[in-house]
Amino acid sequence: MDNWKLGDDSLYNDNERNFTIGKSSKEEEEEDDLGSTFYKKNDVKDDKPKKERTTNNKPFHERNGFKKTFYIILGIAAVISAYYLFKTFFPGNNLNIKLFNLKTKVFRSKVLPENNLVITGYLLNKNNFPISYVKLACKLYSVKNIILVTKHVYAGNFIDIKRLKNMSNVEINMKLNNKLGNNMSNVEILPNHPIKFMVVFFDIASNSKNYSITVSHFYRIKK
Repeated sequence: MDNWKLGDDSLYNDNERNFTIGKSSKEEEEEDDLGSTFYKKNDVKDDKPKKERTTNNKPFHERNGFKKTFYIILGIAAVISAYYLFKTFFPGNNLNIKLFNLKTKVFRSKVLPENNLVITGYLLNKNNFPISYVKLACKLYSVKNIILVTKHVYAGNFIDIKRLKNMSNVEINMKLNNKLGNNMSNVEILPNHPIKFMVVFFDIASNSKNYSITVSHFYRIKK
């Protein structure tokens, strides 16, 4: 967030952006008799020899553990794939987009007797591909860092301060919400090509102090 001083009506002030089956019982008895006779005849005192455990007869907890590990790996792969897919179609806020040379000015409109705050700056596309329709989210905070106002504007729009003072609030909002920008400047913004932007907060409260500007949306142009 950037700080500015209320009442500065003459100069721009630079502000850096800090911005988861059985056998029958009889058969079983016969087997037991045969088994006991065999062991007595051969003086074998141990129990019947145990069958070797095969992989298909693994205990439940071992098989269950293998499944858990498999599902965890599968889940991680799905999350990674979803992440890169999301980044491809929705690049996200401020992805290699730089905002710089931010300036503020408090002014009074000739149409309405109220203090308005205008913030201007430049936007620079630092990606290796063109972008379009960059939309900015602008917030005004109180002294206690409580959000007072949130506005959205499109980059590429700029109004001269002299003209700004003679425009109504409706006219200003319409101008700054032009998706294409002045002279199509918000369409196919080339890498390392700066464009201007502006936001105006009307009738600002006396306890207004800080502001923040972030990129809320833009389109990636694939070549």
